[in-house]
Amino acid sequence: MMKNRSFLMGLGIGIAACAFILKLALIGQGVSEENAMNDLSRTELEEQAATMNLKVYDAKDKVMTEEEWAKQKGAREEKTESGAGTAAESPDKPNVPQNEAPDEPKQPTSEKKTEPSTEVVKYKVIQGATLNDVADHLTSLHVIQNVEAFLKEANRQKINRKIQTGTYEFKQNESTDSIIKKITSAP
Repeated sequence: MMKNRSFLMGLGIGIAACAFILKLALIGQGVSEENAMNDLSRTELEEQAATMNLKVYDAKDKVMTEEEWAKQKGAREEKTESGAGTAAESPDKPNVPQNEAPDEPKQPTSEKKTEPSTEVVKYKVIQGATLNDVADHLTSLHVIQNVEAFLKEANRQKINRKIQTGTYEFKQNESTDSIIKKITSAP
């Protein structure tokens, strides 16, 4: 028993220290719970939200995502275009504005399809990002056209561990070799 005396003393002191730290942690949680339980007035809540770039809404307010808002805005524009076109035209030819209305949105979409090859996209590679993560994000940004071909070439060049963190600028539909050179060299 005397041989293990220092071991038992260390074990006892360790248990006591852990109990003390646990008690401090529980006290700290109790304080934070009390602060969280305090009811904030509407103005205090809005002030706190404003400091975090947030906005407070009532439960009865309708909140839309950016996509829903764009759809609603597009529907309103279509209604105003079709309403203005039918009022200007005679009642004998109501189909002419309806046939022309879909042609107008097609023109901007065709322009967008020609622009992506020259559009510059900024992408930040974060610490710990894998080659698959980078490939997925660059695909969603339309920088990479074929993920499998990119990954195959990157694995052939063995760049898995050579990816550098930083912010890079890519052109949409950029070549695989150019992308690999950029992400393996410091920005």
